[in-house]
Amino acid sequence: MKTFILKTDEKDYFVNDTKIIENIDDLRQVANQASIEILKLLSKKRATSGEIAKFLKLSQKKVLPLLKNLKKAGLISLQNIGKKGDVYQAASNSFAYETGDMKIRIPIRKLGIEDEGTAKFFRKFIKDGKFDGYVCVGSPDPHGEYKSIARDAHYAIYLSMFFGQFCELPKNFPVLLDTDVIARNLFKQNLIVVGGPVTNLVTRDINGYLPMKFEKTEGWALKDKNGVHGREYEGTIEKIKNPFDKSKDIIVLGGIRNIGTLSAILAASRFSKLTFRNYNEEPIWSALVRGYDIDGDGEIDSVETGE
Repeated sequence: MKTFILKTDEKDYFVNDTKIIENIDDLRQVANQASIEILKLLSKKRATSGEIAKFLKLSQKKVLPLLKNLKKAGLISLQNIGKKGDVYQAASNSFAYETGDMKIRIPIRKLGIEDEGTAKFFRKFIKDGKFDGYVCVGSPDPHGEYKSIARDAHYAIYLSMFFGQFCELPKNFPVLLDTDVIARNLFKQNLIVVGGPVTNLVTRDINGYLPMKFEKTEGWALKDKNGVHGREYEGTIEKIKNPFDKSKDIIVLGGIRNIGTLSAILAASRFSKLTFRNYNEEPIWSALVRGYDIDGDGEIDSVETGE
């Protein structure tokens, strides 16, 4: 187990690697000013016993037992044997002795998605540990030919919580309204588009490029090579190369109704291991999603997907 000292000045956190001394006798042997000065020196640079003696203004005869005790405690190590003699370096930048068990548990947030299929699917959207792209939601104001008001934008909060496990915030604000994308011509970006073509005009504008298209006849439905899918609880997860910039990706998470969009969001996040289990970085990919309320509490707790 790696050990660290954590400090804060109420603005930032500072971490120092720490060696835990297990034996109280080892602690007694190094609890003196000369040994502390040696550790301070070696935390900055490697040094020979002769260089350490010169730094402390002591004879090597007095320094060698100090080095022996520090090495026995695991606080320094022998780096190599050079022409000038043994070269020492610090094993850590601090040391401690524990008198009780650890009482506070802080979960480690691992940067990067561990599940292979999910990591491949969202690869373009995480760069150097930060989210790289935009989440595009429908405007809450009447807009588009249907004068629709988006009521599914809040679903993106759950998606953001999902990404928050794996990456840090970018410098830019990563959420846009569909009307912003159109007005500012931001199509040449990595985009995660939430909602169908009625509530999200970006979905409308890229619908012709999608493998599973939204079609309106008597009512709205999803259509792919396997047929027409028109149930309210059905949604789609689709990924394509951005037609406006092939180096970018566009992901659509949408449904015929709000519940279909929610099903797609949950399938891409909470149930991502199941959803992307067979994904292998295809440039064009889609999956039909159905969300179910198995326990009858009014919330989706299960999804069914099919490529």
